Amino acid sequence: QEVVTVASMIEKEAANTEDYARVSAVFTNRMNAGMRLESDPTATYLLGVDKLALSNEETSAVNNYNTYVIDGLPAGPICNPSRAAIEAALYPDMDYVSEGYLYFCATEPGSGTLAFARTLEEHQANVDKYRPLWEAYDRSQGAS
Repeated sequence: QEVVTVASMIEKEAANTEDYARVSAVFTNRMNAGMRLESDPTATYLLGVDKLALSNEETSAVNNYNTYVIDGLPAGPICNPSRAAIEAALYPDMDYVSEGYLYFCATEPGSGTLAFARTLEEHQANVDKYRPLWEAYDRSQGAS
């Protein structure tokens, strides 16, 4: 159950399979550090929200899936993960684990790429850089 749950989060977070093991490494590092997973797809799973730039209200919604407000894994899988996502859940990128990556975020909308960071400061710089692009994309898509 836990492997499938993590794999479902990986599936929803990474558009490119080459990032699956890196996302898995971030989740592994966060769990090992006792940090919340803070996965956007878990925050939106029960809300019916489909957008890149989430509001504080959305990330603070209290439910058993939102890893912004609960410790550990969500109550269950948030999708039916692929074999590649399951393999990544079982075998995270060990370089990213040993190098201590704790964060990632989307880059340019539609690119499918992620920006990874080791520190909160690096991550915040990535978010500050890309958030205006996410917001513009959400507006163009009429995101709810």
